[in-house]
Amino acid sequence: MKIQIDQSGKIEQTNKATVLCLSNKTWDTVFIKARTKRQIQEIFRRNGQTKNFVIFTFSACLSLLIKRNLKHNQIFIDKEYYGKDAIIKEILLEMLKQNKQIPEIHFANIGRQVKAHTRAYLTFTKKQKYKCLLSLKEILTAIKKTEVGKRLKEA
Repeated sequence: MKIQIDQSGKIEQTNKATVLCLSNKTWDTVFIKARTKRQIQEIFRRNGQTKNFVIFTFSACLSLLIKRNLKHNQIFIDKEYYGKDAIIKEILLEMLKQNKQIPEIHFANIGRQVKAHTRAYLTFTKKQKYKCLLSLKEILTAIKKTEVGKRLKEA
């Protein structure tokens, strides 16, 4: 089954929340508070990894959303960070490699007419309730499954 993922509120906008929505016939959302993003950004900053903050946080949130919905075999992710698709996919697959079922991952411009965009936006604007609030611990656990993440020190 094909599924699409869209984001509302960029990871790098640490004064706003971020919502990732997975949708087709069914839908699911993960919500990341602005405060949580700032805490993760500070950890990356203290470890001299400032440039990696956005890509690793985005990938971790994607992996957590996908893990909640492993029954889908093809996932199309909206191109949010142009030129970074290959590295996001590599990080994402590294985070998902412990799962028995890993979906095909594709990047595409999915547009504003899809349900994923609408639901992400409605959740971002608080007109709809999110389904899952991601914690700092959950996101850092996903990041630490990667080589860069293993080197991060939280304190």
